[in-house]
This record gives sequence, structure tokens and C-alpha cells, in this order.
Amino acid sequence: RSPHLSARERSRRIDVNLIELGLYERRGSLVGSVVKKSLSGGERKRLNIGLDMIGLADIYLFDEPTSGLSSKDSEHVIDIIKSMSHNKIVLVTIHQPSSKIFQTFNKVVLLDKGGRLVFFGTPTEALNYFAQAENQQQHNVDVEGCAACGSTRPEYIFDVLETPLRDMSGDIIYEENARGQFVPARRFSPEFWRDKYESYRLLQDVRQVPLKRETTTRTTAPLGPHPARRRWWIGVRWRDEWTQFKTLLHRAFFSKMRNRVNVITTLFEAPLLSALIALVLRYSEKGDYDFAGSYHIPIYLFLGVTVAMFLGLTNSADDIIRDRVVLQRERNLKIRLPYYIAAKMGTLCLFALVQCVLFLLIGDYILQIRGMFWIYLWYTSLTTFAGVALGLLISSLVADAKTAVNIVPLILIPQIIMGGALIKYEDMNRNLDFVYTVRKWVANHPADAKSGKDEARSKLQVPLICQFMPMRWSYEGLVVAQAKMNPLTGRQEHIQAAIQALADREESLQGIGLTLKPEERDRMDGLKELLARLSGLEASTAAEVDIALHEIDDIEARLPLPEIEVPDHTHGVEPEKRVTAEQLYVNQKITDLVSKAEMEQTDYRNEERKQRELNVFFGAYRFIFHHKTSVHLVNSLVLVGFSMLVLGMLHLSLRKELER
Repeated sequence: RSPHLSARERSRRIDVNLIELGLYERRGSLVGSVVKKSLSGGERKRLNIGLDMIGLADIYLFDEPTSGLSSKDSEHVIDIIKSMSHNKIVLVTIHQPSSKIFQTFNKVVLLDKGGRLVFFGTPTEALNYFAQAENQQQHNVDVEGCAACGSTRPEYIFDVLETPLRDMSGDIIYEENARGQFVPARRFSPEFWRDKYESYRLLQDVRQVPLKRETTTRTTAPLGPHPARRRWWIGVRWRDEWTQFKTLLHRAFFSKMRNRVNVITTLFEAPLLSALIALVLRYSEKGDYDFAGSYHIPIYLFLGVTVAMFLGLTNSADDIIRDRVVLQRERNLKIRLPYYIAAKMGTLCLFALVQCVLFLLIGDYILQIRGMFWIYLWYTSLTTFAGVALGLLISSLVADAKTAVNIVPLILIPQIIMGGALIKYEDMNRNLDFVYTVRKWVANHPADAKSGKDEARSKLQVPLICQFMPMRWSYEGLVVAQAKMNPLTGRQEHIQAAIQALADREESLQGIGLTLKPEERDRMDGLKELLARLSGLEASTAAEVDIALHEIDDIEARLPLPEIEVPDHTHGVEPEKRVTAEQLYVNQKITDLVSKAEMEQTDYRNEERKQRELNVFFGAYRFIFHHKTSVHLVNSLVLVGFSMLVLGMLHLSLRKELER
């Protein structure tokens, strides 16, 4: 509320207000919740007042600040509010105040049923006014108490207003209200008291004789030209903007850290799930587990993104619900919703990132996955960030945490079903694909449609509805990355691309009667030899294989060389006990999935260009507007774009809620 103040000035002002509120001794206490209370009712009321005092506003409005408090706590709260009224306007709604509290107010506005104004003036004038009204009704000069000394009960006013209507025998007459209940009928209606007060006020105005009449001349300044529209960033106090964002980020982070259950969950939930999944999937058809023959690596990758999405959803599904009261309180303080959303996303994504790191470290170690940590972390992080955004959107749309938890399965389970791992797309109901359904519907020859002649689409293509599942994109990216970006295949692809580039250059030069330079020829020959060495690379241990790979990198960077000598890392170990690079880094199940997609893309039966540009699941590249693009770039952009779209919907939802 005061971003322009320094930290020292802000701390001093807070301490002064805490002393004034009588809360300085409780400054280190958490406020607590309705269930787990740390402050008493009176202390909470005073703290709420202090939250408004700290802003140094000119007008304060308090709605029943003494409700539920004892008489002394009520007096303390009213005294604090009274101290705020110097050179300010303070409006307080209050029911059944004590005589002392009633006399504390400068003016009283009394509203009857329907919001009808029946009195406005000082407390003493109010008591005298209704005492005279009762005297006129009953022709009785006795008034309860002494209005001047302040001992009259304030509820006496209500007794006069709601004087019951009686019959000739003195019994109260009852009438039926709008709810069908019988209540005592009032002798005088709210309209009567409103008209009576208007007559009283008119009479008071007539009796006042002005001592001096002054004629004032109203002057109106001529309107100048319409000011030019200023750009939004002109006049922005960037230090205040940074202070607000930093405060929101600090609040969001420590709100999470104070929740011990959340911290424990962050540290232990992901490792436990990772250990459980990896130990169950640690199986190989050869008996002894080895990564190359492991059948369940694709399942592990899919369960990894499932856990990432689940953790993101559960960590954020109730965050805005818990902050809703604070947001409503601060909605008029020019709180930037983008800052609030960025602070929430930054904090929650940090916790989610820690969970992803712990999950991958344990799961990859148990399943012997090497050299893929960072690319795995990239996709699982994007997935859990999308889950965080979805959880925050759910939290902004529902009213309680139980409803939010019930919605989480509705978001997660469809992604599991249509993510491409549990049910393969070639085995899925093709009518889910909107494009396929439309083509089938508009087919002119049903017989051809039944025979499959109109089926120009591959079964490996992703149905349209499945394209909206974030986990489908991250799962595909992980599988393709494991097949193409592992330490062995990645180097092979790189060297093969370099050889192909030199071969293409040689072909183009031959077309004009030229040949490659000797050093280029030597480099091509060296690359071919390195590629052959890579394919058969073996060593005595996994660590020695890593060393050999780095040595090949050094040789490739220094080509052409007179001779290529890759040191032998077998150390005389028997061939059957040696470790090959292919055993360490290439999983056969993953390779089969990607190879099948590549064959579908390159050797597709339809020879038309339109059909050759085929995008299939697990394809290593995609055609975007006839341009060949890496699947990792496309999938990463889709996941980032999905998260940004959800955050935009979250911003719109919060803005609409605060406007209401």
C-alpha cells in the first residue's frame, strides 16, 4: 500500500500502528484461520482495522466492526476508529451500541426499513428527537434516562420506531410478513417516520436566520483543448511497480513455506512416486535388467509427464481460493493482476521444478537412463507448468477447495486416456478425429469409403481432439528425444549430417566440373571413420564409454587429422564382459516407435506432395506450412502457448470476479 516508503520507514509505521492497536506483543504471531485460531476475535478485528490504517486513506468504511465482541473489546475497537477520524471521514455501521459507544460518534445516520432516512444529527439530538416523538405519541413527559448525561439506552430509539400497534383491549396486533411469518404490526410505518423527519428538518432550516448573506459568484474556467492521449508507461513509477511485484512474490513464497505439509509433500511425494514407478518397471526380457532391452521405458516416460501434470494441478488447485479474501480486500489498491499471477506462477513453478528434479534423479538412476536428464527436465517442467496454470484457473472458478479437488480428475484422466501411451492412436476410435469424420461424411462413394479408398490419412496421425491434450505433446517429445538425442545417437546424427552436407557439396561441385578440396575430402573420410567407430564403441565400464565419447568429440572438432587414433578403453576385458555404447544409451522399444513413424513419413504409399508432408505421432520432424521443423521446437512452443493461453483465461477470470 505504500511502495514509495523505504523498508525502514515501512517497518517503523507498522510498529507504531501495532502499538496503537495494542497488538505489538503479538507481532510475531500468525493470524491463523477460522478453524485454527491464533488471535482472539477482538485482536482480529483490531488487526483488520490496522490493515486499513496503514494505507493513510481519507475515507474509511467499517461494516459492523464490533459484532461478536465483548463490551470492552467493542469499546477498544471504537476508540481506535475514533482516533483515525482526525481530518478524515469515517463511516461505521453498528447494531445495538452501548451508551458509551453511541456517544462516541460525531453524527448518527438512522435508516429504517427499506433504507428510509429517519434521522441525521448528533447522538444527543437523536435521543432528544425520539424522546419528543414518544412524548407526542403518549402525551408523557417522562423520558428514560438523561440524554444530556449520555446514560440513555440507544435501543430506546428502536423501541420508539417500532412501537407496536394495539387493539382497543391493549393486545398487540400481528400481521403476516413476506415470509409468511406473523410479526407485531408497527403503529407507524417507515414512511411516516421519513416524512416526520423531513418536516422536522424543514422546520429547523426555517428557524435558522442567516447573520450575513454573502453572494458568491461561480466562475467556470474555460475548457482547454483536449489533452493528447498519453502512453501507458509515461508517469509509471517503476520502483513502486517493482516493490509491488516483489511484495506479491515474497507473500506467495512464504505462504507456501509456512505450510509444513506442503513442504514435506514437495520433498517426499515426487521421490516416492518415482521410486515406486521405476522399481515396478525395472524389467527386461533378458532376465538381468539392462536399459537397451527394457520394454517399459516408454511407459516410464508417460508416467513421468503424468506425475508432473498431477503435481502441478494439486499444488495450485486451491491457491487462489485461499487468497480470495485478500484479493477482494485489495481490489481497490491498484494491485496489478499480472504481477499477482506471475508471483503465483513463479512460486508454484519453483516448487514443481524441485519435484521434477527429484523425480528424474531417482527414476533415471533406477532404470539406468544416462545422459538425458536435461531434456527430460525440460519437457516435465513444461508439463508441470501447464498443470500449475490449469490448477490456478480451476481455483479462480470455484468457491471451495473440495470442488477444486473433484475437478482435478476431470482434467487429468482425459489426458491419460488420450495421451498416446495407454491407448495407441492406431487402435483408437477414428471417429474421434474430426477431419476423418467430415471426410467420411462427405464421401460420394460409400462403398469406397468402406473399402478404405478414401482413407488418405495415416493411422499414426493424432486425432484432432487429442491435439488439445498437453501430455500428448510432452510424451511425444520425450520419446523422440530419447531416440534421437541420447549421447550415442545424437553424435551419430550430428556426424551423419556433416557427412551429408559434404556429400551434397561434392555433388553440386561436380555439376560444374569441380571437386572437393583435399582437406574437405580428408574431413569426410575422417567423419566416416568416426561414425564407424561410434557404431562399435565399447569399453570395460560405463564411465570408460563416456570418456571415449568425449575423445571422439575432440577428434571430430580437430578434423582433418593425418591419422585417427581412438584410445582403447577395454583394458583387456573379455568381449562378453565389455560394455557397448548401444547397450547404455539406445533402448530398442523407443527406437522401434520412432523408426515406425519415420517409415510412415518417408515411405508413405501416396506419392502426392500433400500426402508426403505427413505429420505422425513420434515423427522426428513436422511440416508447418510446408516447412520442415523439429518436433522439439513445435512441441515446446505448443506447451508454452497452452500455458500462456490458460494464464490469459485466468487473468480474465480474476478481473471479472474482482469487478463483481
